[in-house]
Amino acid sequence: MTGFFLLSGYALYISYSGKDLTRIKEIKTFYIKRAITVLPLYFFIAIAFTVCSFVFGSAHVKEVLVLFPVETLCLQSTFSSLFSYTHNGGTWFISCILICYVLYPFFQTLLSQISNRTKVLLLLLFSGILLYAPIVQQYFNLHSIYTNPFYRLLEFAIGIILAQINYSVKENQIFDFLRSKVTLICVVVLFIVLVSIAIRYGIPADYMLLNWIALPCFSLILLALGRLPFASLSGNKALLYLSGISFTFFLCQVLPLWIVSHKVCLLLGSDSNLIKILVSFTFCVLGAVIIHEFIEKPASKLLKEKLL
Repeated sequence: MTGFFLLSGYALYISYSGKDLTRIKEIKTFYIKRAITVLPLYFFIAIAFTVCSFVFGSAHVKEVLVLFPVETLCLQSTFSSLFSYTHNGGTWFISCILICYVLYPFFQTLLSQISNRTKVLLLLLFSGILLYAPIVQQYFNLHSIYTNPFYRLLEFAIGIILAQINYSVKENQIFDFLRSKVTLICVVVLFIVLVSIAIRYGIPADYMLLNWIALPCFSLILLALGRLPFASLSGNKALLYLSGISFTFFLCQVLPLWIVSHKVCLLLGSDSNLIKILVSFTFCVLGAVIIHEFIEKPASKLLKEKLL
């Protein structure tokens, strides 16, 4: 999730750095495009999950009615303990990212008017807050800050700052070293090794403590990937399609596909972890393709024609 929010801020800056988001018309277009990207699929998954919950007898009418305004307005992440209710365990991040989208024009306008030195100071400040906050949470045994929109917003802002710095600094020995493929490979390997060791020995009692590893590693990865050429992958149709269904694929885990997967595993006569993973992965891919082709794409096309 840390990588996701960093990348979201980074990618948005690449897409909108040439836009004047101080103008109402540009801001309106920005908000409509972001809403079309996220909301149709979100509402479909939320409705589908609720219907399935009623079918399988795990939903409560009062609970659904009370949460309806919160979920309709995507305010789940502002309630720190809603993670385990209904589909929020899989869709809470949508609430966070929409808050980030709302504030993005402000961030872009502000950051474009300050020096790289000030951006670096903000980068250090935001990073320091993100690294220190989970320590406080652990020390006082507070509720997890994993779904807290404030801390996810800081990750998003760091992504924007990294993109602005990366594209403003052209030639620099340090940056040239950071942008090399050797550095990229070393950082990826280091990240995998450190996280594996941390999880193996139970070091992080909360996922946000992994930011001590994830935040610097993902920042270096973004600096490298942002300026490295990958000509052989550019325009690759398979890669573009997989990218197009990635959001849908992630949300498919919210639907009760595990019930079908479990029955398939029983039919195969195997209860091994590997078979469970392969069967579940296959159903998630199939579900993502079907939902993407028959729900997400038609809805997006219709909304773009009507609203843009």
